[in-house]
Amino acid sequence: MPNIAIVWDFDGTLTPIDSTSKVVEILSGPGADEDFWKTIKSLRGDARRPKWEHVLAMDAPIWMYSLSRLAWRQKVPLNREFFKEFVIPALSLYESVGQFLANIKSMESQKVFSNLGLQVHHFIVSAGLKDLVEQVFPSDLISYTFGCRYEIVVAEGYEREPESVPVFCMDETTKTRSLFEISKGSFKDQKCAVNTRVEEKDRFAPFRNMIYIGDGPTDIPALSLVRAYGGVGIVVYDPNKPPKEVNSRLKSMRADKRADFITEADFSSEGQLYNYIYSRCIQIMQRYEAERATIE
Repeated sequence: MPNIAIVWDFDGTLTPIDSTSKVVEILSGPGADEDFWKTIKSLRGDARRPKWEHVLAMDAPIWMYSLSRLAWRQKVPLNREFFKEFVIPALSLYESVGQFLANIKSMESQKVFSNLGLQVHHFIVSAGLKDLVEQVFPSDLISYTFGCRYEIVVAEGYEREPESVPVFCMDETTKTRSLFEISKGSFKDQKCAVNTRVEEKDRFAPFRNMIYIGDGPTDIPALSLVRAYGGVGIVVYDPNKPPKEVNSRLKSMRADKRADFITEADFSSEGQLYNYIYSRCIQIMQRYEAERATIE
């Protein structure tokens, strides 16, 4: 039996802050992230954007390299130990996020889900740092985390501080590859390459069993892919931000119907987000229940 895959963006979706900016602050002090991102935009080519033929560079390789240089000057390796000790304690999630995820996952223990063998899995697909994000939640709550990655390298023959070398850069379009890896089960089985043809009945989670939750324009490719193949796309927003800022961010999302549902990032069990995801999981379960009854 295929699974239900609930795929979450991280920054702005499960947390109101930017986790990478928090790393910059810890390395260079409060407010340093503003200058950091201004530099990234400059290197990206924002100033040359008016020329119609100009294509902006990807953010991820630029900020990952810049962050690695910043960490090297501070003699800090960007590894799991550093993130766990210094960054994670400084991160704040939306209220009740952990319990929300646990409650949704517990649906698989309901009798009808259990009889069908239908399991519920949470995934995180983030443009942030994998080694940071995947330590935020218990390992049994999140099936897999996708994100940017560093390898720590020490050059042989040199007495130098370890360098954090970018080895995987995630951006809004690379997120779509992660969705295929989830759907086909490539994330847990290296024998199944992401470009391997897998029949829908053999997939870990067909796209019609997928729910993607993001917070804005950078999630559009992922939202579009999931919805195009029969899945569900949800956009959340920070209810504590000024309404003008929220409306500006969501204007194109609403006008172009980029999502099936737009709601505030309220992770309470009485909130619209919980009720909507719960109902969608029930809908998927009922589809399989009806198919089984038809076959029998």
